[in-house]
Amino acid sequence: MTRTPEAKDTTAQTAETTKKPSTQADPHIHLAPCGDGSHAMLTLEIGRKKMEVELDQGKITDLIVALGAMRQMMGGNTTSSIEGASFTPVRHTSWALQLDPEAQGSILAFQHPAFGPIGLALTDTDAARLSKGLELHRTLNATTMKASGPLN
Repeated sequence: MTRTPEAKDTTAQTAETTKKPSTQADPHIHLAPCGDGSHAMLTLEIGRKKMEVELDQGKITDLIVALGAMRQMMGGNTTSSIEGASFTPVRHTSWALQLDPEAQGSILAFQHPAFGPIGLALTDTDAARLSKGLELHRTLNATTMKASGPLN
């Protein structure tokens, strides 16, 4: 059986990626603000080797996007439950609703202070569930405000 050049290349790449792990020390990654806070220094140390890269806000956003895409690839297509998960709410941001012609639903887009622009695609069913939940919260908040009276 004769292998094509493409098959040889693929085999070589597979062999490289399946090599036994190196006995080098685990890498240490550190990110810290520098100077006036307009840049950050990313430091990668492996054993005695050290590499530093200065990043501006745009490069940090690019890195976050790349890391998020890699994490998504590694985790497969399963979505873990959000029930009981800890999170930090985004309270003061710009947001917009947009039509999603691809799914015939809506997209809730917002500017996350740590991760940059985020778009949450909502199917028609998701949008109805969200709308119902928001209306319930409005009612509960209004009832709570009336029951508790003025704050001062």
